[in-house]
Amino acid sequence: MANVEQNLREIAKAKGLKLSDIADRVGTTVSNLLSSVKGNPTVSKLEDIAAALQVSVSELLTKRPEAAQGIVIIGGQTYQISKPATAVVQIPAYDRYDVLREEVKDFIKKAVEDEHASSKVGLLETMEVFSLVYDPSAAKFYLTICYADGKVSTLVYDKLEYCDWKDGDTEKTVKWTMADVTEDIINDIEGYVPSKLQSL
Repeated sequence: MANVEQNLREIAKAKGLKLSDIADRVGTTVSNLLSSVKGNPTVSKLEDIAAALQVSVSELLTKRPEAAQGIVIIGGQTYQISKPATAVVQIPAYDRYDVLREEVKDFIKKAVEDEHASSKVGLLETMEVFSLVYDPSAAKFYLTICYADGKVSTLVYDKLEYCDWKDGDTEKTVKWTMADVTEDIINDIEGYVPSKLQSL
């Protein structure tokens, strides 16, 4: 975690500045300046203080010029990101549901055609994370929605409930009814989103 107050003090001292000089530049008091960097400082506050110190926000967070490429706030704590890790998973965010619908349709079609395990993850604008997994050995799709409050819900879509039976078909040879399962999965994802967003 970045100790912004300590870094602020050390950078000011190295530049021959007093905290009162920085507070004056920011347009506040020393007491308010120090209070503003405790706990969970806002990005705009970090930018103001960095400008008063004539350093980058990265340097304010790390005391190393341009070492940080960004910050993330988790549980009220501010962390600096120095570089992307290879283990980081980037989750696409969806605020346009026409894009989400098309990508889910494509995913379902390819998963069934290729008959291999695959998954799709996304972040809805209302901060729910969804995970859609296809398990070809069980012939099922699993949709898990992780709510912003930490609760989780999982729905299962079994091939035998979404199949197009023809003469001579068995449980192994019967085909998915793609339109039905796709429509239900998309409707279930969108069902967790406020109606005002579904029209986007």
